[in-house]
Amino acid sequence: MADFKNPSARWASATTFCGGVGGLSVVIGEQIKPLFESNSDVFQYLLLAENITAFVSDYLTPYSFIFFGLSYSEIVPRKYIRMLRYFLFIPVIGMIMFYPVYPTFVVPYSLATFWVVPYILTGIILLIWSYIMEKNPFTKRSRFYTCLAFIPTMIYAVTTSYFLRIMDIEEGWRYNYWIALFLFVVSITSLFRFGLVGVRLRVQRQSLNYSIQQLTAETSVMNHGMKNDLGLIKLYGEKIKNYAMTTNQVNLQSDIDIILQMHEKMQNTMMRIQQQTKDQKLYIGEYRVVDMVERCLYQSKAKLKDSGIKVMNSMKCDLTICCDRLLIEEVINNIVSNAIEAMPTGGELTIDIAKNRKNVILIIKDTGIGIPKEHFTRILEPFFSTKSNPKENFGLGLLFCYNVVRKHGGKIDFYTNEGVGTTVYLAFPRIKENR
Repeated sequence: MADFKNPSARWASATTFCGGVGGLSVVIGEQIKPLFESNSDVFQYLLLAENITAFVSDYLTPYSFIFFGLSYSEIVPRKYIRMLRYFLFIPVIGMIMFYPVYPTFVVPYSLATFWVVPYILTGIILLIWSYIMEKNPFTKRSRFYTCLAFIPTMIYAVTTSYFLRIMDIEEGWRYNYWIALFLFVVSITSLFRFGLVGVRLRVQRQSLNYSIQQLTAETSVMNHGMKNDLGLIKLYGEKIKNYAMTTNQVNLQSDIDIILQMHEKMQNTMMRIQQQTKDQKLYIGEYRVVDMVERCLYQSKAKLKDSGIKVMNSMKCDLTICCDRLLIEEVINNIVSNAIEAMPTGGELTIDIAKNRKNVILIIKDTGIGIPKEHFTRILEPFFSTKSNPKENFGLGLLFCYNVVRKHGGKIDFYTNEGVGTTVYLAFPRIKENR
């Protein structure tokens, strides 16, 4: 439900559903069915339900799991996965043809092991491979907890449900509730804290989106009201200044100049706040990421030199994204500016570009002071700033970056270590030509 369009999320849900159906089969067979032994019609329906749920658990769980591994690892292109869905379903069809679910459902465990175990092992290998190959630490952490949730569960389940039964140990599967509990705890914890199967349930993120909408609306109203008041201040201020000049009142003219300067400062402040909070209209085109980064570095050349910061340009991939160039360059400028302020005594600014099957990832890393843990969860809050000059920094820069990247269908992540530095990851959808 949280990410229905994500195929790996759907296959992961299918895997857990099919596995859980096995428990339902046991409940029907051992708890519900005996209550209706005197009613043959209801008893037969319950028997059929018991057999169908057992079939789903025994055969569709490994089938779902291998496709979860294929989708999640992104090793195999989607068009081939669609073809494999039919090919890999052949053993399931064979099972139902030779071992029907009614009136008696029998699982030939020795025979089924020849395709069930390879399906599960392949899924496990694909999950491990996706974790090893992942470079983004945020995604890598999410993949770790996905592996932690599914791999022990599938190994335990295939051991108790197949291998032990082949060894004539029939009741081992009854201990599966322990591994089911483990899966549940890891899944729920990971969904809220780290992410699982590419899905992360965060009330803070939903609240942030709402705050952006509310802030945009309120800023527009405030700007409209203050614009009229500032206009009147300027109008009457200039009239008084002209009067002071014609009457040769030097002191009054000097005072009015201060008022007009403050008017201009207030107007510029309002313009900056509105620029960073307004709902930006996108003018999309195709632009090389390297070109945008190099323009931003050139604009910051003097600041970088004065601060003694060495730029480590590791951009080797020539990648193109669909974006509003001016807005994305403003985002990059914002992040580079924050990095410069975080390294007042010098350091290294490393910029790199990476890619995966879905995204182009721009990585901006500094060796600055980092962000304190108590402040890290608040860096996207409107008007929150850790900078020493709050009069010039409204705490809207990163909020602006988040809003722009989100409108491009991308993601922005931060990785910080106090005293070591901060890394910002900007992920943008790849265009078709790059796939």
